[in-house]
Amino acid sequence: MPDFKIFLEEKKIDEDIRIVVLSGKSHENPSGFFITAGKFKKMCDEKNIPCFIAFAEEAYLEKDSEGILKIYNENDKKGFEIDKNNTVFIVRNSVIRKKASVDLLSQIERRDMFCINTREALEICDDKYRTILKLADAGIPVPKTAVVPNEESIEPAIKKIGGKFPIVVKTLTGSKGLGVFIADRIESLKSTLQAIWKINNTVEILFQEYIESNYDLRIHVLGNKVIAAMKRFKIKKDFRSNFSLGGKISDVKLTDEQKDIAVLSAKAVGAAWAGVDMMVDKSKNCYIIEVNTSPGTIGIEKATGKSIIKMVLDYAMDKKHWLLKPIECGYLEMMNIEEIGEMVAKMDTGNGSYSVIHANKWNIKNGNITWTHNDKEYEHKFIETKRVKIRGSKNEYEERPVVFLNVTFNGTTYKDVKFTLSNRENMTTPILMSRSFIKMANLAINPAKRYALSVKGGEKAKEVVKESVIKSIMNQ
Repeated sequence: MPDFKIFLEEKKIDEDIRIVVLSGKSHENPSGFFITAGKFKKMCDEKNIPCFIAFAEEAYLEKDSEGILKIYNENDKKGFEIDKNNTVFIVRNSVIRKKASVDLLSQIERRDMFCINTREALEICDDKYRTILKLADAGIPVPKTAVVPNEESIEPAIKKIGGKFPIVVKTLTGSKGLGVFIADRIESLKSTLQAIWKINNTVEILFQEYIESNYDLRIHVLGNKVIAAMKRFKIKKDFRSNFSLGGKISDVKLTDEQKDIAVLSAKAVGAAWAGVDMMVDKSKNCYIIEVNTSPGTIGIEKATGKSIIKMVLDYAMDKKHWLLKPIECGYLEMMNIEEIGEMVAKMDTGNGSYSVIHANKWNIKNGNITWTHNDKEYEHKFIETKRVKIRGSKNEYEERPVVFLNVTFNGTTYKDVKFTLSNRENMTTPILMSRSFIKMANLAINPAKRYALSVKGGEKAKEVVKESVIKSIMNQ
């Protein structure tokens, strides 16, 4: 008999999490969905998971009349509600083809939405040379590679990768084996590149040493684990092996070394989900050719019998995987404390306990605490007393009362942040924000910056700056 308790718990999780697939728009499919985006939508519908396909070239974010943030497609009046606490974006590679789409992804990331994958990871892997440099820096084996910006650099680049033909020639961007060919002689190579640059002189070219093998491996890595792998055999009368070009495929059992290299490759480019392409030469040496942050699923599912879509969805639905890219802030920022107002706060990475706020004096009575800050009196519920070691002292401690305060920072209000009260008259700032708050707000502290996310002086200073900018524009 099935365990209905587990079923109900899974159902509840499904209802809480929302999925947005951010993708380009297919002009061949009436729905506008590309194959993988459509598969995500179909499985979400089957599992009763709210899902929305956002077409990156036309989608936009906007708050509705009730202040709820939504993502809309063109001519879509309803929109789809999104929130950093319950929404996952599955981002397909077509997003980075247009600047407006990339800017939309940046807007999404600035709102602390969990994305599989991030803009940075997509951009690294869209540039084959940048990918190779990242992999090489991480100590991952890659073919010898040289960038070829113009005709004069052809022969030096050939020498750099070993001076032997055949060599592999690639455009810096491109997927599914497009923009990749093999050159056997320098004469034909030069004439081909001359033709390419005559049509478009901005095309950037890579040379790579040729790895002798009858197949390559496509390895799917998800959350630092290998979830599936297939062997792709060379296409007849072609050196490429892409399934999308007609290459034959089969399931494959990887060695531990191959698994480790694939996982390290995904980590090197910062990808939560990646298709890692590996070549294995006749001596069993492994080389990473490319990393794809938007891997196709048809071939790998056919070869392995596994549902990659289900694995990615299961991963996305588990909040323990929601590792967000931190927001850089200064070591000093303006915080707005409810009832009290704005004040300068120092980000205290050495404080693993509670945040601290200045209080001249306090009195605890009947479960409440009355305290004074800059000659104004406030009353809050008394939470507990915290024994805190005095800075710079080995054996001195201070008993500090604890209160809950609501803090607004960078457009977000954090409810019930724990603060200890302490007399900070001789300190440089009236507030210290603890490491727990820094983690909760997903911040990375830059010790060389002040007020990176706020304005010194607070909202009033911001209004002065705004008025100054407006006057400057009007006077031009």
